[in-house]
Amino acid sequence: MKKLILIQNDYPSTGKSTLAHCCARYLNQYGAPYQLVSLVEEAPRGASDRVYDANTLTSESLLDLLDESPITLLEVATGMGDFFEKLYQNDQLDLVFQEASVSLSIVIPVTSDHDSFDAVLEAAEVYSDNAEYTIAHLITSSYEDDDKVWDTSYASRVMDMFEAVELYIPEIGFQLEMELRSQHASLNQALLDAEADEHFGKDFTKWINRVMNQVDSARQYLFGDAFRPTTAPKPVKRTRGRAKAI
Repeated sequence: MKKLILIQNDYPSTGKSTLAHCCARYLNQYGAPYQLVSLVEEAPRGASDRVYDANTLTSESLLDLLDESPITLLEVATGMGDFFEKLYQNDQLDLVFQEASVSLSIVIPVTSDHDSFDAVLEAAEVYSDNAEYTIAHLITSSYEDDDKVWDTSYASRVMDMFEAVELYIPEIGFQLEMELRSQHASLNQALLDAEADEHFGKDFTKWINRVMNQVDSARQYLFGDAFRPTTAPKPVKRTRGRAKAI
């Protein structure tokens, strides 16, 4: 069965690209076949074939895309979440995916800002129990403060009904931020760098190890049977994790 992983939240700056590249880096470590595609309102001229123009997206073209790899990470750009949800409803993609043996996962990155939870409620209403859900917290303060905001929200109670999994993506920290700035690199550029540990130092290594542990703890839930590793990476030293099922 193929796996489609939607990473979406129309609230800006929730970490969609960072999360997409973290998942891609994890899959790369294992040599697991996948494709990472960005859904945008209008692809700029000269954009790579991994940037998908919403104006050309149909249920048929989406199925053609999914046929290219067992795992498709689809990063839905800010503002495009509502567009994809309407396509899902209008084209009855729940039935289309069932017939095409496509399993759907919805990954929703949120921050401690309560407004970022709206996407959770919208996704639950649209996809209902036809998808599995993962809530990815972009840590902006302390774990305790972020947890309190989320745990007391209505969105959290809704996700409890759907047995969602939570991931916690830690802050990069001051030292790593300064290192990235000194090299005029973004975090996403670092995540795409196969030699990032060497280029950005021990602070990047510590941070990415923590992130990889989070993804690993939810691997089966995120990727399911579509995860087909071809290599075995060196064991990563475990750090205190926060991934959990709710």
